[in-house]
Amino acid sequence: MTSSASLIKRKALDMERGPLLEILHAMVGTDKELSIIFWGEDNPLEIRDVEFADRLTSSQGIILKTKSNTIWIDSSHVSAAWQVRDDI
Repeated sequence: MTSSASLIKRKALDMERGPLLEILHAMVGTDKELSIIFWGEDNPLEIRDVEFADRLTSSQGIILKTKSNTIWIDSSHVSAAWQVRDDI
């Protein structure tokens, strides 16, 4: 596969920020947690105590503030995200 074909295939699989923002907005003011794994990493980033989340001017950028951190995420680097279900 050529590098440009590989890039096109990768772009088709990139995480979009819309679903992540929806989850992060629903977490504001709750005790819900979100685990995120980034391409090339094997340990999840755990996010909790979300106070604010919004789009950045970049095409896939997200800024979020928790009680203890400000975090900038490029959602195109996210390979997986999951949250413990609370509906069962």
